[in-house]
Amino acid sequence: MSHANAPFTPAGRLLMVQRIEGGMPQAHVAAQMGLSRSTVAKWWNRWLAHGEAGLVDRSSRPRRSPRRTSAAVEERVCRLRRRPAW
Repeated sequence: MSHANAPFTPAGRLLMVQRIEGGMPQAHVAAQMGLSRSTVAKWWNRWLAHGEAGLVDRSSRPRRSPRRTSAAVEERVCRLRRRPAW
C-alpha cells in the first residue's frame, strides 16, 4: 500500500493515464513523471484491461507455496513453541 506522500499513488497513475489519453506519447509522460517507459506501459496496459480498478496496487503475496511446510509439522512446531520451556 502506498503512503500518503508517495509520488505514484493510484491518483498519480490516473493522471498518467489521462495524459496518455490526451494524446501525449508514453515516453514523454514517463519523462515528465520521472518513471521508466516500462512502468508507464505496465500501468497503461492495466488501465486498458481493467479500467480504474487496474490502477490499484495488487497484493505481492504469492498465489501458491509449493514448498510450504505440511500442516501436521506446522501444528507440532506451534504446539512445541507454546510449551513453557520454550
